[in-house]
Amino acid sequence: MSVTAENEWKQLSDEFIKIEKNHEEYLKKMREIRKSQDSCLKAVKHQYYMLGQLRDDITKAETSPNASPSERIKSAELRQQALEMRARLYEMQNELPVQNNGFYLNLILGSNLNVSLLTGAERYKYKQEYENFKWKVTILVLSVLLLSYVLPFRVIDSIGNFIMVWYYCTLTIRESILRINGSKIKGWWVLHHYLSCVLCGIHLTWKDGPCYQEFRPQFIMFVAYIGLVQLMQGQYQSGCLRRLHALGQGHQMDITVEGFQSWMFKGLTFLLPFLMLGYIFQLYNAYTMFLLSQRCTGQWQVFALAILFAVIGVGNIWTTTLVILKKLREGTKSDQITRKYRAKNDQKSE
Repeated sequence: MSVTAENEWKQLSDEFIKIEKNHEEYLKKMREIRKSQDSCLKAVKHQYYMLGQLRDDITKAETSPNASPSERIKSAELRQQALEMRARLYEMQNELPVQNNGFYLNLILGSNLNVSLLTGAERYKYKQEYENFKWKVTILVLSVLLLSYVLPFRVIDSIGNFIMVWYYCTLTIRESILRINGSKIKGWWVLHHYLSCVLCGIHLTWKDGPCYQEFRPQFIMFVAYIGLVQLMQGQYQSGCLRRLHALGQGHQMDITVEGFQSWMFKGLTFLLPFLMLGYIFQLYNAYTMFLLSQRCTGQWQVFALAILFAVIGVGNIWTTTLVILKKLREGTKSDQITRKYRAKNDQKSE
């Protein structure tokens, strides 16, 4: 063996010894972190239990006929302090691993996989990947749709439907992970994606024929309209979210959705006509499919699609209307946002 090779081997051996020590230190710290996480989770759970006991005691003290005015004032102060502590505990809990991923994620990913993102940077990065995924797949669907319009073959239609089934299935998984990590997406929009996945799957199994060809142009027009609205909405909502985060008003895990959320109210009302038109289009699809079901006997997909389009359309209109009415009652609070933004600018300038 040459002298050069011996020197290289010695250098590699020394580096390997250092790597082994670093790896052992890493494993030791990982065990310590997991032990600390378990300890914090138990402490938070116990604190929640104690707060529950305190709340019951405060309620008894407030409802007691023998309580003096000063005792009632003291009870109200304690209740407020307990609420503040509960809010802080909730924030701490969000920074700890989730013990239960829920039935859906356990079924898909297994119960032993931890999907908690423990740092703000990790959560924000995952949220951005979610937004980029929606944007890219929407572009892909529109491209396949254009190809399907130019080349009217059933195989191209099936490819487009398969992509949409995969897209909505993936969204349900990603959104479940986002919700575990603090996203406040409404339950209807998650259910909306489950229903959309089923709808696209049924449309994929619908065999070619006169009924399919009759509805095909309308379905292509509908998907194209929804895709374009989603692109326009996603672009505008992303800018709105960045502004709200800069002003300290938006939650870190707020995401863009196909519907209208309360945080969108300021500056996004111009999207409402486009959204409502899309929801009405869904109801029109349901009506068209119902009429087809009277003539296309023996094709269960037609009536099933009519029901799904109707449920999705009504659900979207109902949920969006409730959000708008609630936000109108609460007010937009634009003055508070402006004052907070100006205060931040004053602090930076100092």
